[in-house]
Amino acid sequence: MSGGPDDVPATKPGSTAPGSTAPGRGRAGWSRPAASIPLPVLRAIPVVLACCAFALLPVPYAVIALVLAVLGALLPATLATWGVALVIALVPLMHPAAPADVRPYLVLALVHALHVLGGLNLALPALGRMRLRVLARPARRYLVVQVVAQPVLFAGLVLAQAPVRDALPPAAVVLATAVCAVAVVVVLRVLAARR
Repeated sequence: MSGGPDDVPATKPGSTAPGSTAPGRGRAGWSRPAASIPLPVLRAIPVVLACCAFALLPVPYAVIALVLAVLGALLPATLATWGVALVIALVPLMHPAAPADVRPYLVLALVHALHVLGGLNLALPALGRMRLRVLARPARRYLVVQVVAQPVLFAGLVLAQAPVRDALPPAAVVLATAVCAVAVVVVLRVLAARR
């Protein structure tokens, strides 16, 4: 999946990022520091994403998601970020969605982003800086999963609304699931071979 401690080198406050030179060193005595963000900003992103829940969920559930996000930002070991993801993912299941409704797709992207950020925040220290280019691998993996998952969600929503689903033999469902699983395995192997 994404976001392990080996993927994300962080630096302590006041130190230089791995792979960069100290100020005043490098070509002609000047170097451009690597673009980086403070790690507390990375911890705050799930809180910002939880605020998006107010557009997707009824108010009591959105408040619960926001409280869990703040708890997850302050204490990542509580795994509260995954609680936010659970609330955001399960509440929309109470009402069936149409394939043209954008909310299920936003929920899928939001829950996956919370999972990725929760893993990063759990693996990283509370203070320090992280180079932005380190986030490239988790971002690529996030996009690959979304490219596969969003069309599968669309197909699932179409099948759930179609009158054909009553006449659809169980073998066709099993076959479609197998084709999707093979496609995911092929995509993962192709990506692994490119590394």
